[in-house]
Amino acid sequence: MGLPVWWVLGLASAVPLLVTVPMAWDLWTRRGLRVPRHFGWWLLFLVWVVIGVGTLWATAPGTADAGGGTRILVFGFRLLWYVACTVMLLWIGNTPARFVPDRLLHRVFGSVFVVAVVGGLIGVLLPDLAVTTLAERVVPGGLRSNEFVRTLVSAEFADVQKVLGDEGARPKAPFPYTNTWGSVMALSLVYFLAAAARVQRRWHPAVVAVLAVAVVPVVLSLNRGLWLALIAAAAGVLALAALRRHTLALAGLVGVLVFLGVAITSTPLGETVFSRLDHPHSNDRRSQLIVATIASMSEGSPAVGYGSTRDAAGTFTSIAGGATADCAACGVPPLGTQGQLWLVLFSQGWIGAAFFLTFFVLALARTVRCQTLNATVATFVVGIFLLQLTVYDTLGLPMMLVMAAVGLAWREREREEGARLHLPSGPAVAIVAGSALLGAVVALVDLSPGDRLASTVTIALTTAPTYLDVGADTSGPEVDAIADVTTTSSVDTEAALLFSERALTRAGNRSDLTPRELRRGMTLAAPPLSTVIEVTMTTSAPRDPSTAALAVAEEYLAERQRFLDARRDDLAARLATNLAATDPLDPAWSTSRDYLRAAIDHLTTHHPEVGRIIRVSDVHRVADDRSVPVTTGGGLGGLLGVGLTAVAGHRPRRSRWQR
Repeated sequence: MGLPVWWVLGLASAVPLLVTVPMAWDLWTRRGLRVPRHFGWWLLFLVWVVIGVGTLWATAPGTADAGGGTRILVFGFRLLWYVACTVMLLWIGNTPARFVPDRLLHRVFGSVFVVAVVGGLIGVLLPDLAVTTLAERVVPGGLRSNEFVRTLVSAEFADVQKVLGDEGARPKAPFPYTNTWGSVMALSLVYFLAAAARVQRRWHPAVVAVLAVAVVPVVLSLNRGLWLALIAAAAGVLALAALRRHTLALAGLVGVLVFLGVAITSTPLGETVFSRLDHPHSNDRRSQLIVATIASMSEGSPAVGYGSTRDAAGTFTSIAGGATADCAACGVPPLGTQGQLWLVLFSQGWIGAAFFLTFFVLALARTVRCQTLNATVATFVVGIFLLQLTVYDTLGLPMMLVMAAVGLAWREREREEGARLHLPSGPAVAIVAGSALLGAVVALVDLSPGDRLASTVTIALTTAPTYLDVGADTSGPEVDAIADVTTTSSVDTEAALLFSERALTRAGNRSDLTPRELRRGMTLAAPPLSTVIEVTMTTSAPRDPSTAALAVAEEYLAERQRFLDARRDDLAARLATNLAATDPLDPAWSTSRDYLRAAIDHLTTHHPEVGRIIRVSDVHRVADDRSVPVTTGGGLGGLLGVGLTAVAGHRPRRSRWQR
């Protein structure tokens, strides 16, 4: 309930972590600590998160190499949240209900819904309202300049975005992101309703009032993920009430749905909903990001991932694209964002994602019958959480709400399931550690030896010419129609020309390399929002990569010159045909004929520079990036050791007569 205070101070992202510290100490001092069934899957996932630190400095395919300095900060923050969620699960599950009653926990987490409703309403009414937090004043400027850190310590009530064409407020208080607000709203609503089910009747009007007020920020938030979660939850409640033959509950829910339907179709809120559904502007962007995320991880590190997110190189449409001051959305979000599932996939690979999903799916399977209130809460919370995985980054308070629900349901079944936590024996630790070390050594030995050398050539391109712009002060429909013919190109089309067979064949003849070898050793990059291409050539020693890179760059420029000359000649021929088709005796054609003759003269006499080489870097040795294979080998080896110890531990003992 102090969440608004921590948010105004800029500590809302840190206080939940601090709260779990005394919980962890309490667990440490206890005897006979118990863990829920299938907890091993979550432990394996945590191990996969930890070993991801070994790949933080690796460069993922299709990403910009920005170093791992800030990455380790984000990695540590996310690891702390995973550990805090684990502590929350174990502490609730191991604390008897007579000390921390279910009703108290329902009210604690249900109050988060009330806070989110108030914050959302203020965000809708006062979208530009922001508070300079204490953390913003205390955090050093260099650290605060990081966008991730700045978002965590700031206190803004809403993001103003152009989702429906005009600027509109998307509430997020008291959370750092609008999607976090939507995720918490859906998850904490379950706790709120569970707490409301046990309050006295005199509080029922207040409950109805909170739910009614919540409709306004929920609709105006334009948060389709939140809408989908609420629709799915309503459908689940309808199905559960029908199966249990709770006539009163079924009738009440149907009445609420009818009321919402009438409100949406007969009030301005309905126009907002339908307009949002008609403007799915983020669908293509999300799908492209998902494809790029999975492709990069699968190509570079499918087993263990890359430990954290990566900034994409360029955009989906241009290798030189990027965000601008007027178009922040023109940039590409980091790979591994826009959904917790994609974060886990990119950061922990396919194996880590399998551990993660298996734990929550099994947790849902154990409560899906909804035999008790806590089981029902866990079913809806975990079900909503699984729905949100593809659209929300749920690491933080949303995942803590999920772990609390799993812990509540498990505590009820403590006599039926769960096991005492035992530290692994010395031989088991030795087997796992030895297998992990062996796997890392094998991966290290399998790497192909040999030095690799690299050199980069930087090419500055001239803007593709508009050939008919000869500076003539003429006008008229004929001239406008002709002047509409232009030659367009971009850094991306030029990059495609770099890989053309003819250019690489000529460069190969000069550098004694085949076109296939040149393609394999060549990588292209472009500084954002520039007309510069950086061609990096990597070869095996003792070949000189600078000679090959320079040959590729020069042959590309020659090929570009030939290409533009061909375009120029073709255009001049078409203009000459148009000139011949005019009537020299008709005064109405005099302006057009003058323009055509000037354009043809310009095309045949002006040959601007197509580009130039501005820098050739020194040859440098390329260090083999061994982090991904070594981490993968160690992880798979350790996993094999875990399997061996598990099989050995479950082997039945032979009786004396069998010996």
